[in-house]
Amino acid sequence: MPTYMGSILNFDIKKNGSLSAVPYLVMWIFSIFISWVSDKALERKMFSIGTARKIGNSIAHWGPGLALIGLGFAPSDDPMLPLGLLILSVGLNGASFVGFQVNHIDLSPNFAGTLMGITNCVANIMSILAPIIAGKIAPNTEDADQWRIVFFVAAAVYFVFNLFFVIFGSGEIQPWNNPAPKNDNEENSVEQSDGNKRKNFSGESGE
Repeated sequence: MPTYMGSILNFDIKKNGSLSAVPYLVMWIFSIFISWVSDKALERKMFSIGTARKIGNSIAHWGPGLALIGLGFAPSDDPMLPLGLLILSVGLNGASFVGFQVNHIDLSPNFAGTLMGITNCVANIMSILAPIIAGKIAPNTEDADQWRIVFFVAAAVYFVFNLFFVIFGSGEIQPWNNPAPKNDNEENSVEQSDGNKRKNFSGESGE
């Protein structure tokens, strides 16, 4: 984003640094607001948990996707419109906190930390690949047409992956959240095996 703002919108480096932080400030504020709205909707039973998560995730992904498409067609000679679309595309990401991010707890309260670790690892891999791919698509950072392709690719990723979430996502606790307890025979077998190991170890130590 700072590269686009500097190369295409021609913001100087000082303004660029401050303006680059604005979208994330908007995202933070919006995440607080949308979290409150989502909780109120769930309290009033307006939606199921799964539906609420899908709505939040759609706002966080399809909203920015549309903003990026608009950004691809926005004239660069008037920087305020592209800047507004950039702020909108990042700011709406705040709804992801009531979308897929909190969905880990919905699916498995017992393994939410593990799930978050897995998904966050994948997300960080994508964050590494994204600038590399963008650099391949737009090697000339001053070419608005190349940036348009970058925005369209990002919008497509937003659309496809959120569509997958909308179709297959769930707000229900999964069966594997509570592993089946071992039966008495298995427990006795384990205890007997442990006892034999201790006896063998004691015998070897005595020798």
